[in-house]
Amino acid sequence: MQIIYSGDILNVTPFSKGFIVAVREENEVGKVVIRYYGYDAINKGYTRIKKSVFLKIKFGYECEAIVDNIKDYISCDTAFLNDGRIMAIFPNGNFSVFNTNGTLSLSSSLSYRDHAACDITADDDYVWSAVPGDNSVIRYSPKDGRISLRIGGGENTAFDQPTSVFILGNTLYVCNRASRKIMALNTVTGEAKDYRVFREHVIKYINVQSTEFVWLSSGLYIMD
Repeated sequence: MQIIYSGDILNVTPFSKGFIVAVREENEVGKVVIRYYGYDAINKGYTRIKKSVFLKIKFGYECEAIVDNIKDYISCDTAFLNDGRIMAIFPNGNFSVFNTNGTLSLSSSLSYRDHAACDITADDDYVWSAVPGDNSVIRYSPKDGRISLRIGGGENTAFDQPTSVFILGNTLYVCNRASRKIMALNTVTGEAKDYRVFREHVIKYINVQSTEFVWLSSGLYIMD
């Protein structure tokens, strides 16, 4: 694997051509600041970007209105729904859905068996989310406001503290912090199998432009 960044990563957000990273760094005078970097998976370029670009990619063109509402634009994860709305979820399960003009459509919390869900990836009319406390993943319908499917949990030991999800076709990639594995879940059959195993905690996996990336406790890597 090739390391891209080894500093204090706060958030990684994929988009169609690559991903953006929010990091904590020291500036030239030793002050701790938040900086943003973008990776272009087509041209294989990694450059520092402005905060305004970061917000537009993460929240869309009405990002200012959305950020004014949620305040914390770093720790949440976002997904663009198939009807054009934007969903933002925080690690504690609280989430908001915004209309295309940036106005608030829905504000609630997502959990299963009293365990908070975290991270989301859009899948047609649904979003998938990880539930670390229940060792499961769930499929949620923002339109209907209900969980339509749960996989894992209980006596099923496929997932072990899942922290993030990423969907590609019919495969849901689930990062498991405790087992240090990425599991590949077939969303049609429900079958889960080991995809990659690491020697350290795995936080997030993304695949853009047919290139795989993984955020581990030691940094952000291009997978081979």
